[in-house]
Amino acid sequence: MSEESQQVDITLLGHDYQVACPSGQEGKLIEAAQLLDARMREIQQAGKLIGSEKIAIMSALNLAYDVLFSPASKSFDLQDAKRRIAAMEQQLDSCFFEQDSLF
Repeated sequence: MSEESQQVDITLLGHDYQVACPSGQEGKLIEAAQLLDARMREIQQAGKLIGSEKIAIMSALNLAYDVLFSPASKSFDLQDAKRRIAAMEQQLDSCFFEQDSLF
């Protein structure tokens, strides 16, 4: 990692872990860990799986499925986003060109 990293303490199913995290991203990592812990606890309480490793794998699979196949991900148009980003870049470039010509 080229940026500085921080050690962040997280807890999953009552087990404490130290995880490296880019500086300034600690809150996001903690929020992600809390979401994962909640999902793991749901699976654990359902009682269908035993063992932290199996529960973690099933939780990760469920979260990946949610990300890939949720209605929000289907409505995202990557090509439209790329076009909009290119248009913003052109606007920014023209602003910087105008500013450079002032000097």
